[in-house]
Amino acid sequence: MKIHGDWIITLVRNVLVRTTFGGFNEEGTWACFLDTKQKAPVSSAWAGLTNASHWEMSSMDSLKAFPEMREWAFANGCVCLAVVVQDNLRKEIHQRQTGNLPEDLVHYFSTIEDACLWLTARGFAFSVADYPHAEFIEKMQKFFQTSG
Repeated sequence: MKIHGDWIITLVRNVLVRTTFGGFNEEGTWACFLDTKQKAPVSSAWAGLTNASHWEMSSMDSLKAFPEMREWAFANGCVCLAVVVQDNLRKEIHQRQTGNLPEDLVHYFSTIEDACLWLTARGFAFSVADYPHAEFIEKMQKFFQTSG
């Protein structure tokens, strides 16, 4: 089946930044996970910043993959994960599917700014100016406006 969902992943110092856009099917979720595994700096401690502000949910089969993704990250050097989800319904679904981990490991935010402050307080200096995916979001928004 064709991959549904778009993402970009960039390592900025010791913060793995992932931005997702659109709806994901199972194939898209596993492809994004593979990309994450290839880019994660598993030889040292790292933090994750996931911007899911433009995530338009995932299929049930995709959501079932979330716990495995989290387990892999924390077994391979991830110290903490900041997730940006702007509405409570998506946050609740995301949280439930990933196992409701303690807030010192996984914390949810409604803004990139708040996520950056939390990561910095956890020892992973990161600012809004460091966020590398603004152009990706703009490009995806334009694409969906013209194709929808």
